[in-house]
Amino acid sequence: MSHLTEKLADQTWRHSMGRRFEAMTDEIFQVIRWILLVGFANYLAKTHGTLTFSLTYWMLAALLFGYIASRFLLRPEVPFLGNPTARLPRLIQSALNFLLCVVVFALTLWAVGALTQAIADYRSLR
Repeated sequence: MSHLTEKLADQTWRHSMGRRFEAMTDEIFQVIRWILLVGFANYLAKTHGTLTFSLTYWMLAALLFGYIASRFLLRPEVPFLGNPTARLPRLIQSALNFLLCVVVFALTLWAVGALTQAIADYRSLR
């Protein structure tokens, strides 16, 4: 317990923890913002059925995929295979990270679609 108290009193440690917490909350906010934009476009596409809203939804969904891909591929990858140095394991690691990106994106779009469909159904009952 005294170790924790010493850490909390250390200004440098608190500053670094504050920066980490700020970066994490910023990432979470970015993802939520993108999901809300895609969800709203999906809602408009489902309720109005126009080509413009459908194109807007798919363009925003593509941007969301790009954001998720940048999170899993362009920044430090998830180390499925540790830290490989040979070329083939690095390619496999990148492929696994791309697959993770696609799965996260598909689950996100599924969740957004289910939520917006439920909202559209609720709104049509009123």
